[in-house]
Amino acid sequence: MPEPLEILHKLVSYDTSNNPTEEVLPSRDILDYINGELLRPLGYESILFEKNNYWSLVSYLKRDDPTILFIGHCDVVPSGPDWKTDPFSLKVEGDKAYGRGSADMKGAVSVMLSLAQYFKEESNCSVVYAINLDEESGGKYGAGNLMKIFSDNDIVPDYIINGDANGLQIVNRRRNSYAINLSMPEIKRKIKGRKETKVFKTEIAGNRTMHAAYFMRDLDIHCIDTASDFVRENSYFVSKIKGNFVKNNVLPSEISIEYVIPEEETSEVCTYDENLTNFIYSVTKFKDVDIPSAPSDYGINLTFNYYRKEKETHLCYVDLRIMSNNNEDIEKYFRNFVDASKIKTEINIKGSIGPVETPKDSPLIQKSMKVAKKMNLTPEPIEMGGATDSRWFSFLGIPTLEFGPLGGNVHGSNEFVEISSLEIVRTFYQKLFTELTNR
Repeated sequence: MPEPLEILHKLVSYDTSNNPTEEVLPSRDILDYINGELLRPLGYESILFEKNNYWSLVSYLKRDDPTILFIGHCDVVPSGPDWKTDPFSLKVEGDKAYGRGSADMKGAVSVMLSLAQYFKEESNCSVVYAINLDEESGGKYGAGNLMKIFSDNDIVPDYIINGDANGLQIVNRRRNSYAINLSMPEIKRKIKGRKETKVFKTEIAGNRTMHAAYFMRDLDIHCIDTASDFVRENSYFVSKIKGNFVKNNVLPSEISIEYVIPEEETSEVCTYDENLTNFIYSVTKFKDVDIPSAPSDYGINLTFNYYRKEKETHLCYVDLRIMSNNNEDIEKYFRNFVDASKIKTEINIKGSIGPVETPKDSPLIQKSMKVAKKMNLTPEPIEMGGATDSRWFSFLGIPTLEFGPLGGNVHGSNEFVEISSLEIVRTFYQKLFTELTNR
């Protein structure tokens, strides 16, 4: 089998950008490579399926119990601006390999695939690979359809190992994710004054990640929060916004606000947008979200990350992370929010299946902690900020854990994975596989 870095070079070369808002969907080419070059030659049976133009691959060795699923995704967020290298050509500099998806999560997928022969020879248990291309848009058409395929082929997993994590730490908890789309009609108003434009920038402490789920208001500065405070505190009126908008769960690196400064003594009459102004004013309220939620190390995250203009309508996309799947509470909050903020809008709320939570005392977590301790890694499982495909199985009570390499700039420019950490992940997977299959 090829080494992880060799596989990663190949995986990154496929532009698997996923942004349904702009009708950008990944093709199945990368799955054909994985199936045809890496898994099928080893005797893995494969199923390629498509739902709503999203492709997924299931490859498996159906043998004895237990059945262990290795799951990952190869779709990525769009590359966005400010890359120093070609985002779809892996660039190695020292111990870092730069490329879109290198950390999220083609690096971990490369490690999993490099072990296909090892899994075949080490044990006679059943092994399943599931590689999806719609995780970055919620997973409904990929991971959300896997249980039927598993049931139909008698390969329902007993344990699930997901590489969609960062930091060489065992992850057993994740919040639920919601995408809130506001369609706001233009409401043009005129006022005496003058127009100006100001740029506001996002600042992430330690250059951690531009992934919205990891945004921390006590450490980071979101450009739209600063813009909201600026126009609201000065009673300015917003006429236009522009920005480096990538996707609804990616923080924009900057936003430009065109606004009107009221001046009664001037003869100049300017046009602003009342609906857009009220929305920008209201964004400051995202700092204090009052929705019932189970305890979470990350609390509740609500961020406005994506905007586009469609004819006479402002389309604003808001990302919510919360330890809850109570859709009624979420909908009630946003209806009260737009009413209180005097925003005229249609609201479309898309929530995922629920949070991820595997009890610490489950055999999967206990054995993973044992392996981590032997490897001198942090054995204590943690909660992580983003959402993953694990949620489609956790709500059914199937034990899942996540463990992935070290990396940085996830969802931002110059994303990278630390090459040496890929070997640590591989050793962890090998040892955990042995622990799970030893009777």
